[in-house]
Amino acid sequence: MSEALINRTPPPALPIPGDNIDKRYIDSQNNVLRLYFGNISNAVNNVTGHLGGRFLDISNALFYSTVDQTAAAINTGYTVQFENTYLNHGVTINGGSSSQITVEYSGIYNFQFTGSVYSVSASPKNVYLWIRRNGTDIGYSTKQYVLSGSGDAVPVTWNFNIDMTAGQYLEMVWATSDTTAILEAAAPSSPHPGIPSAVMAVSLVSALPDTLPTPP
Repeated sequence: MSEALINRTPPPALPIPGDNIDKRYIDSQNNVLRLYFGNISNAVNNVTGHLGGRFLDISNALFYSTVDQTAAAINTGYTVQFENTYLNHGVTINGGSSSQITVEYSGIYNFQFTGSVYSVSASPKNVYLWIRRNGTDIGYSTKQYVLSGSGDAVPVTWNFNIDMTAGQYLEMVWATSDTTAILEAAAPSSPHPGIPSAVMAVSLVSALPDTLPTPP
């Protein structure tokens, strides 16, 4: 199937009538309107037709980290770092930061986080993960994970929708009851490619509601 792009449709440039409106003016106006509505029809038919979503220009991004991330102290929040960018369309990492995921446009966004938590000691330990928006922790957004011993590896995940206004940033924050729990990355090793310590995928879901929700 060919990929036919939808042309942007500007308002019709209708000719300005003279003092005496004649048939040539009417014909010219009709031609302009015919072209304009033809373009609108083409756009609507493509978007609402088979797989029309492929024509939509939607904010999206994917960021990841290829290094180990450690906690210097127990029970202390540390922002998850994403020093690599794979996709960034309308969503970026703030300059000077590897943690602040910033949206260009207001809307409801879906964030899909995955981290690779690893225990390097035998003691049992807890790892906590939560959401922070524009420097403020989101209430009741924490997930808890338990590692039972040395070599224990747990994928930590958080898939959520959240309202963001243009220019706001979101961070993932983690803490641990034992500094021997780390977000671990691994180099490629046959038969698999490398393992990131953290990955975040972002996509725009919809426009903001008329009344913004109040965080818990």
